[in-house]
Amino acid sequence: GTQLMEKALAALSAVGGKTVWLTASPLGKPIYEKLGFVVVDVVNRWVGAGGGPGGGGRFGRRRGARPPDRPDSPEAARGKAIGLLARRDYPARLLKSRLAEAGYAPDAADAAVTTLEDERLVNDQRYVDSAVAGRISRGQGPIRIALELRRQGVAPDLVTVAVDARSPEWLARAAALRRRRFGDTPPADARERARQVRFLLQRGFAGDHVRHALGAGFDPDLGLELEADALDGGMDDEAE
Repeated sequence: GTQLMEKALAALSAVGGKTVWLTASPLGKPIYEKLGFVVVDVVNRWVGAGGGPGGGGRFGRRRGARPPDRPDSPEAARGKAIGLLARRDYPARLLKSRLAEAGYAPDAADAAVTTLEDERLVNDQRYVDSAVAGRISRGQGPIRIALELRRQGVAPDLVTVAVDARSPEWLARAAALRRRRFGDTPPADARERARQVRFLLQRGFAGDHVRHALGAGFDPDLGLELEADALDGGMDDEAE
């Protein structure tokens, strides 16, 4: 178990992960402490039977979720937020939105997230750094990454700094992605060229990046047409 965890942490570090959240059992707690983890909160787990004469309870059904007992309480909202953060990281605005969906009052959600920011448990800069590294590792380009971060409520200035579409690194990434997907051989005809252009644009690369990846055979007019189509609706499959 320890060796597997060490390998998992090394893999996360290799793709830019800086913070790891987990829920530990009493038996696992000593192992995680040896690996450098520290306790930030305690989670109480509840077990119950399914409802109805024939079983088939409502556990895990979002529509039937019970509203919070103290929707105006910042402390209760903070507890809910800690549970959300135990599963994944969140930027501040998106976390407030999730608390509102769970039934907490706006003032309670704001206060809870502000407290978590003071405690460094919520940090938009850290979130952006990790999100950008993760999306780069999945072959996404700067336009798509910036769009998704803005959809999640990240401040535009943080997005602009973290995702510089003019960086020459994106040229190399677009070319490497094209080679991984289609091989080293250039597209043989216009139809195949259009397919590769569309793929790269839908991954979020700009026209200049696609032009570099396809080389001299790239048709700028075709690229502009497909880029508009890709930005129109081709980048929604991984929206948060």
